[in-house]
Amino acid sequence: MTASASDEGEVKVSGFPLVPDDYHLHHVGKTVQGNGYWIDVQLATEEEGTRDFVAAYVFDREGNLISSEVVDRGLRDDKTAQTLDEIIVKLKKKIDAKDVTEIVVKPFAVSFYGHTFGLVVREAEGGEEPFEETLIDAMPGHTLMFYGPWNLCNYDT
Repeated sequence: MTASASDEGEVKVSGFPLVPDDYHLHHVGKTVQGNGYWIDVQLATEEEGTRDFVAAYVFDREGNLISSEVVDRGLRDDKTAQTLDEIIVKLKKKIDAKDVTEIVVKPFAVSFYGHTFGLVVREAEGGEEPFEETLIDAMPGHTLMFYGPWNLCNYDT
C-alpha cells in the first residue's frame, strides 16, 4: 500500500480538525444542537467572470456531512449583490451557529450550481504520478489545501 493510499484511508475514516483562526477559518464551530459547522467563501471562474459563493456545512459529531447550503452571491462585479457578511450572518442564524471552536470533518463533495463544493481529496490526473501524500482541496475554487499529519489543521492557500 502506498503512503497516499494509507493517508487517504485514514483521513476518510477519522477526519481531521478545522481550527478557527484569524486567516481563513473564521466561521468554524458548534451549533446549538452540538453539531459542527463551517461556513466557507468560495469562488468559481465562469465564462461571464468570477462568481462568489457562500457555503454552509453542518457535520455530525463524527465529522460526517449532514447538511449543506450554498448561496450564489453572483458575479464579483455585481454592485447590487448582498455582501458576503450579510449572507454569512443569515446562514449562521439558519443553522443555529453558537460557539466558535475546533471541529472534526471528513472529506465530502456536494453539487450546487453546476460546481462541486466541499473538501475533496485531490486525485492525480491521467498520466500523473500518484501524490506522495493525501491532499484535500476546498472546492470549487481550490482556495485552501489541507494536508497531513491529519491530527493537525494544516493548510495552505
